Parts: sequence; C-alpha cells; structure tokens
Amino acid sequence: MDISEYISEKAAVFVQTSLDKSNSEIEQIKYGIQSILTNTFKLIILFITAYFLGIAKHTLIALISFGILRSFASGIHATSSLKCIIANYIIFLGNVYLSIYFTINKLNITVLFLISLVLIALYAPADTAARPLTSKKTRRKLKTLSIVTTISLYILAITLKNNTYVNIVTFSACIEAILITPLAYKIFNLPYRNYKKYEIITSTSNQSM
Repeated sequence: MDISEYISEKAAVFVQTSLDKSNSEIEQIKYGIQSILTNTFKLIILFITAYFLGIAKHTLIALISFGILRSFASGIHATSSLKCIIANYIIFLGNVYLSIYFTINKLNITVLFLISLVLIALYAPADTAARPLTSKKTRRKLKTLSIVTTISLYILAITLKNNTYVNIVTFSACIEAILITPLAYKIFNLPYRNYKKYEIITSTSNQSM
C-alpha cells in the first residue's frame, strides 16, 4: 500500500465513522482523496524537475493551457503512476523545450489551431473506461466548452507578445487535440468511446423487459 492509498483509506474510515454515508459514497470519497494526493505528488515531481532546469514558469503556462482544454475534452490517461510521470515529462517539458528552440509564425499558428479545432469538434470529449461519459447532454456540453476553449486559446496565442509563450499555448492545444483521437487510443491500446458499452447494456435491458 502506497502513502496516497494509506492516507485515503484512513480518511475514508474517519468519514465512515463520523458521517452517515453509504459504502458506495465512502468508496467515491476514498477514490477522490487518493486521486488528489497522487496527482499532487506527480505535479510536485514535475515542478521540482522544471525548477532545476530553469523552466518552471514555462512549465506552469504549459500545464494551465493544456489542463484547461483537457478538463473539457478529456482524452487518454496513463495506466500507471510511473507512466503518468513519464508522460508529464514528455508533454510538458517536451512542449517547453520545443517552444523555446522552435519559433512558429502566425500563419502556422493559425493552421495548427485549425487542425486542433477540427479534431476537437470531431472527437471531444473523449472519455475513459474509468470515467465513461454516458450522458448525451453532458457530452454535448463538454464538446461546446472544448470548442470555445480552443478558440479562446487561439485568441490568446495571437495576442501574446512572447514567442515562447505563444508556442507553448499552441502546442498545448495541439497535444490535447491529438490525445483525444481514436488513433491515440489505438496506439496506447485503450478502449475508445466507452459510453457506448453502457448504451448497449441499456438497450439490451430494455429489449429484455
């Protein structure tokens, strides 16, 4: 048992003894606490590395740009903490170094955002097996928010004066757009459009009634 699991287990026991909660609610609380602790640990590792590399501010901009769009569009998730840490290094530190050493002009920025917008319009939101988006209303809302966020990031990118920051915002949108495509799911051998499984189950249940 790792430290995050230990703390979340103790917190769940405390909640269970203090409040009148069902077992399913306790499990949700435990999972939420563990997720927060695990993600915090990963971010600490990322920013300690970025600090010693002298790119902490750039990494923060990459994280915010990517995270805002990802919160609506979702996308693939690593299947282990180690893989997630490695993915964070590639996505954020890779983005920063690419942005520092390669300058893209406004035409290329527009082209990259157009490609990202098309991918977002086609595939967002891309759910996961752990978090299937079974509600059509929720999926429509998240798609709209994803499109609006992509357009907002484009406006931000073309108004920023610092070329490195422009590149970071642009590459962040591109990376997230790629991570929601069926090809990305196929490459990482992850199930795609997980909500359809629940639609099949619901349809089968209705037919048997």
